[in-house]
Amino acid sequence: MRSPRLWIAYDFTSPSECLDMLGTVLAAHPEQEIIHEIGRPTILNAALAGVPIVREFRDRLDNGQLLVADFKGYDVPYVAEGTFYYAAGADLVTVMATAPDEAIIEAVDGARAEGKLVAFDLMSHQDDRAKARRARKLAGMGAELVSCHVGWSEQAQGKTADALLAQVHHALHGTQAKIIAMGGLKPGNVVELRQYATDDSLFAIVAGSSITRSADPAGVVSAFLDEIEHLTGQLV
Repeated sequence: MRSPRLWIAYDFTSPSECLDMLGTVLAAHPEQEIIHEIGRPTILNAALAGVPIVREFRDRLDNGQLLVADFKGYDVPYVAEGTFYYAAGADLVTVMATAPDEAIIEAVDGARAEGKLVAFDLMSHQDDRAKARRARKLAGMGAELVSCHVGWSEQAQGKTADALLAQVHHALHGTQAKIIAMGGLKPGNVVELRQYATDDSLFAIVAGSSITRSADPAGVVSAFLDEIEHLTGQLV
């Protein structure tokens, strides 16, 4: 059994601020096991500014760390976008779980052909039961990573990922797919994910603003890593 990974989401509208934060984190935490994500706001604003943000991240991640391009693809996600992010240095891309089945299969096949990864994001208007059913269908189409994502808009209304995680975890039992916990996580509530870590179904724990908006980002990363270590009693 391996411990879930810490996945840091960098969601900035300023590419330069995003790269500065990456530098701050890497100066204290260059660990290979930490996953680094370029958030969709950063991808879009970097494109508008003419900044090759995926290449910029890849050049700085010199210890073999996984790089995520969170572009949240929908239609022909591999051919239209994913293949270009992979070529620029991304190891993993994201696609919306509500995309048509044909798009899901295209994304799965494209990632396999590249030797890369794709995660399917369950964030949508659907209730948690519908999302869990979709997660099971995604696994049937070859999906290996499913994100239980509660976004900023939902968090602002007090929603957490707890119920979604429980239902998706149950739906995926007996499949090859692993879950990604995403939304509202901070040091102190990682322990609530123990049941998913101990049966090796939790691929990663995603943290964004709790790290990147902190006065001490490196310290918060350390706190996350310590709590993740204690989920299974193993080092990350």
